[in-house]
Amino acid sequence: MLACAVDPQSWDLDEGSYRAGVDAQAECFRCPRLAECRKELSSMVAADTPPRSMIWAGVPFSHRGRPITSDAVLRSYYRRVDGHRGTSRGSAA
Repeated sequence: MLACAVDPQSWDLDEGSYRAGVDAQAECFRCPRLAECRKELSSMVAADTPPRSMIWAGVPFSHRGRPITSDAVLRSYYRRVDGHRGTSRGSAA
């Protein structure tokens, strides 16, 4: 079974953590299905329906469907998402 099917949360930028995302990217690059995922990704981008807030074929995408092209931007994205998760949970005070 494919790693992304076993643990899809790690490929979801809104649910996972930075470390899980980096590990998910590494899993993509080792996956025997990478070439097929890249073809699917190319078709989705060409149809203007890119992945949103997820890692696909080893590429992280923002909630707007834009590729996240550097580690620094990816870290920043996860920090923002983490902040939103904390805000949406409210406080226990």
